[in-house]
Amino acid sequence: MRRCWLALGITVLVTILLAASVWPVLAAQQQRITVTEYFVTAQGKIEKHAVRVPCPPRRVVVLGAYPVEMVKALGVDKAVVGVDDYTKKNTQWPEYVLKVPDVGSSSTPSVEKIIALKPDLVIEAFMKPEVRSQLVRAGIPVIRIYGYKTELIPGEIRTLGVIFNCQNRANAYAAYIQKQWRTVQERTKKLSSRQKVKVYWESSLGDWKTNGPGSGAHPLIEWAGGINIAAGLGVAYPVVSPEWVAAKNPDVIIKYVGREQAGWTVNDTKKMEDLRRQIMSRPSLKNTNAVKHGRVYLISDLITCAPQGAAGEYYIARWLHPELFRDVNPEAVRREMLKKFYGEELKGVWVYPTK
Repeated sequence: MRRCWLALGITVLVTILLAASVWPVLAAQQQRITVTEYFVTAQGKIEKHAVRVPCPPRRVVVLGAYPVEMVKALGVDKAVVGVDDYTKKNTQWPEYVLKVPDVGSSSTPSVEKIIALKPDLVIEAFMKPEVRSQLVRAGIPVIRIYGYKTELIPGEIRTLGVIFNCQNRANAYAAYIQKQWRTVQERTKKLSSRQKVKVYWESSLGDWKTNGPGSGAHPLIEWAGGINIAAGLGVAYPVVSPEWVAAKNPDVIIKYVGREQAGWTVNDTKKMEDLRRQIMSRPSLKNTNAVKHGRVYLISDLITCAPQGAAGEYYIARWLHPELFRDVNPEAVRREMLKKFYGEELKGVWVYPTK
């Protein structure tokens, strides 16, 4: 009996000693660090905020298709315990989003559902300030990662690299994106103002809602050698009139399309063909240079104002200045990017016309 008690005592002592040695290691692995997050105002101004987050987080809720994609590319998606409902039900990519619960919309998620998942970090792109405040009061750190504000994307990727302690991967991912953007800018930098084309880029959220400074589309237009006709309005997402667009007479019209018209699960271009015909038949657009010369294009936001905009920008550049980008195959660049950083093959329909 004494031997049994002695053995039990030794077992308990060893367990205590092991716990004492393991928990400091775990605590050291998840220190709190201060990083910078960015907020973009309605006027397109960038504000910087300091935020304290765990490093690396072990349980993360990610809200928004763009930060969800970044997390996948960084190889830390196993930490994700919840996503927004739109990404899970409509975007349905990357595949890991189908295996975790949704917590509601990206702007007004369920605070109760998030708390129940016990995350040590929430990554968001659109969350309402009052919802964010509730989470912070509950002791859950929150950081904003847009993933669709073009100029911020490389910095946001590197911030996630610091948070998840995968800086090498993050630096390679961000550098790849920047390399593609530099290639486009190098080819268009010598264009004169007369050689640049006027662009009207319409949102998928409604007719006549366009993209001004502060939107993800604005720099893509300028880098590709275009002139954004909404540049002088001073609002990131202005709503304009048909008459206003007609008076500006754009040379190129680009329209964002939603997940029901383009994406991973879409297999044909019929819906985009119909939408393009509708746009070109609008009375106010019939006499624009864009419609008269058939320069009306449709594209998914997931490959433009997004990390994969590294490939999508080549579509924009070819549409604006085909003579400068005849040798570039945007689809090939995207295939390379998907394989290199996501471990996936390209599928679905993303642009129309496709050439």
